[in-house]
Amino acid sequence: MDKPLIMVVDDDRGIADEIARKIKNTDRYETIAAYSAKEALSHLAKNKILLGLGGNRIKVIILDIKMPEMDGLQFLEKVRKDYGPDIGITMLTAYEDEEKWDRSTSGFVINYIKKPFKFEELIETVDRFFKGFQEEGKMVLETFEKHINKKEEWKKEKRSE
Repeated sequence: MDKPLIMVVDDDRGIADEIARKIKNTDRYETIAAYSAKEALSHLAKNKILLGLGGNRIKVIILDIKMPEMDGLQFLEKVRKDYGPDIGITMLTAYEDEEKWDRSTSGFVINYIKKPFKFEELIETVDRFFKGFQEEGKMVLETFEKHINKKEEWKKEKRSE
């Protein structure tokens, strides 16, 4: 049986390659790295499952927000429009503000992880996705709840300023 395919999208080649290598080294997944949204869209097109079966060989995308030309949030919107909700997407970014959270959760991401991050949290997200948590939308709901909690934190910070 083929191992699930994970794509890491980050314009920092060192970060993308390191994450892809670490995920692959778990021996549970295959990985590819893309260094721009344009390259990632090309990988998605190449891995589209044909013959009326639908879907894509790429099952999870680890996605940075800040990238040139097309940022991660624009890429997320395009993936949802062109490929639907079946691909699990985790935001992995140094940027955390209300607008980015809003756009991410409206794109039904399975997690939003802030850099610097612990690899264990990232691989736990991927593992949970493949253990069936994506089917009932549990991971999307958990991420949305994390976002609600973040909004409360931001409101408290604004009031205390």
